Amino acid sequence: MVNSVAYQAPVIPDKYDIIPIHNSDRVNFKRCRRYWDWNSPARQNLMLKAEVYGINTDLWFGTGIHWALERYYNPGLRYDPVESWRTWFDVQWRGGVVTEEWLPLVYDLKPQPVRLLSGALDLGAEEQQYETWQVRGLNDILPDPDHEKYDELYTLGIEMMTFYKSYAERNDDFDVLMVEHNFSIPVWDYENDRILTMIDMREESPNYEKRLEVHARGRMDAILQRHGASKLGIMDHKTAKVIGEDYFIKLETDEQVTSYLYAAQVEANYYDLPHKGEPFEEIIYNVLRKAYPKQPTPLKNGMFSVNRLEESTTYEILSEWIKRNMPGVPLNEKQQGYLEYLKEAGDEQFIIRKNVRRNRGQLASAGERMYLESMDMLESPRIYPNMRNDWLCINCQFRVPCLSKDDGGDYKQIIVNDYVSARDR
Repeated sequence: MVNSVAYQAPVIPDKYDIIPIHNSDRVNFKRCRRYWDWNSPARQNLMLKAEVYGINTDLWFGTGIHWALERYYNPGLRYDPVESWRTWFDVQWRGGVVTEEWLPLVYDLKPQPVRLLSGALDLGAEEQQYETWQVRGLNDILPDPDHEKYDELYTLGIEMMTFYKSYAERNDDFDVLMVEHNFSIPVWDYENDRILTMIDMREESPNYEKRLEVHARGRMDAILQRHGASKLGIMDHKTAKVIGEDYFIKLETDEQVTSYLYAAQVEANYYDLPHKGEPFEEIIYNVLRKAYPKQPTPLKNGMFSVNRLEESTTYEILSEWIKRNMPGVPLNEKQQGYLEYLKEAGDEQFIIRKNVRRNRGQLASAGERMYLESMDMLESPRIYPNMRNDWLCINCQFRVPCLSKDDGGDYKQIIVNDYVSARDR
């Protein structure tokens, strides 16, 4: 083992001490400048009101799984991911009194402060005030909460984390050097061979009109080192309803993979971390299917479903089911093929880890793109929509005000009625 305790993540500068460029900003800027202008935390920072339109449950669920895995892989914690998921869900759904670290995670944008005295809690002779907050949960925030749906998600999270825990015990072959954390690295100015600086044009900033460093920001999952390996890597957790071959085709050109490997190296050097100068080689793409091992779905004819997209049984479970429910009944071609598929797939029916590599040239190119995109975003960018017929445009959270703006409607009133400023990001 390289280190029994993870390296301490660096303290990053306040967002007003630098000019931040978030990884999501870079993606959204290239997707649609109008979407970027409305959504970016460096621009208008808008989001749909959860009280009116609900939330993106896929994003919410994935964030909860990330939170549970972060606590599981933290060497100083090593919390049971099942119990962490229970805690996450309880706070998110029911709300209650929480400490400060929960505020960026909940959907209540107006938490109410609560003060407790340590003396009243027998925590010591000297009375000190500890500030906590009363927050509302989704059960109170959502306009029409679907209790059955959230009950299913609660169970899904428990079962997924139960399976992951046993999977990790069998398959983890690495040591975690640094747990999930926010990073902030300077963007390099390739034309002037120095850190890029720009004039801060954020009117709310205490450094308005001052020249500041430009930093690329994001949130990085665990930095790790494989047993017996010299180079370092990053683990990136993902959740998906379906994990097919097409899911991984994008990894060859996935910009997040490339930029995060680049950022990890710059971060180590810039903040003088223990692993500075060490090369980063790969990202372990850790994809968890939103499913867990369970009994096959019986059909009306007494057989079992072979729908690979919907079913999540295992070879062992199905074999026992066949012995119990179909004794002496020969399997047809589809049934036999499904049974063989389950045997071959094994754990990869639920969790797949792909090792994605980038060479020195690709990482150098990532730094140059980061610079060019930052310049485009910061030098008086022209704002216009990128109208398309794909899923992202048709289902965009800003579709209504966007169409209204183009047809001469009162889009500003739509923004006032339907959107709210997101918590600081």
